[in-house]
Amino acid sequence: MYLNPRPADRCLQELHRNFVRNDNVELFDGYRRAMLQREAGIIKRTKPGGNLLDIGCATGTFFHAFKGAEWHLFGVDTSTLGVEKARREYGAAVFCGTLPEARYPSRFFDVVTMLDTLYYLPDPVAELREIHRILKDDGVLAIEIPGLAYTLAREQGPLCWLLDRKWRRGLANSFHLYYFSPKTIQSLLSMAGFSLLQMFPEQASFRGRIIDRAVNEIHFRLARLVHWASARKVSIAGKEFYLAAKVSSPAPKPFLSS
Repeated sequence: MYLNPRPADRCLQELHRNFVRNDNVELFDGYRRAMLQREAGIIKRTKPGGNLLDIGCATGTFFHAFKGAEWHLFGVDTSTLGVEKARREYGAAVFCGTLPEARYPSRFFDVVTMLDTLYYLPDPVAELREIHRILKDDGVLAIEIPGLAYTLAREQGPLCWLLDRKWRRGLANSFHLYYFSPKTIQSLLSMAGFSLLQMFPEQASFRGRIIDRAVNEIHFRLARLVHWASARKVSIAGKEFYLAAKVSSPAPKPFLSS
């Protein structure tokens, strides 16, 4: 799925420049920390250290889990406020701009992460191919995206009312340019020269009343159970965390969203 018509380029650039603001900076810290710790643990079981690049790092909260001397932290973000906070609090080498503008050397990073970022990009294939270039041959790519089945179920109806107090959310009014299914993500990764290692169900980002957070937690546990019981073939998770390995040169094919 993709957004059509999409916002003008200048609107998207303005959104990204002001994504982290003084009135929302706290949204990038506390309520996502448990999720980020789980995802960091998955990465650490695969890679014990090295150069880590977080694309769309915002305020750098993800860096909190990689404070050891074995990790060298890098980030990319278009928000000046987020970049300054990430540099100040975590000592990370954060570039203010886009990934292509950063011009990192080839085969430099051991781990590249894109958490809640891929679906904002006008050309996700081009971004993944650039990641392929800068990732070491034994490197790992980690991507976090909203679960498509969950997103559609929450778009309208009882679940939408329970969590958002309205019957319809309005996907067309968001700045998400793409909504990826597990099948589409796997095809996208393959096109860019990556092989999917595993998908991990993750909890939806959610703040609100205690009862709403409890419902979110129950759903997360149910999603993990369903994923396990279906031999990892079915996902109803709020978010999905994908781990991929670099395996080949990117295929010269256009990306078709589905």
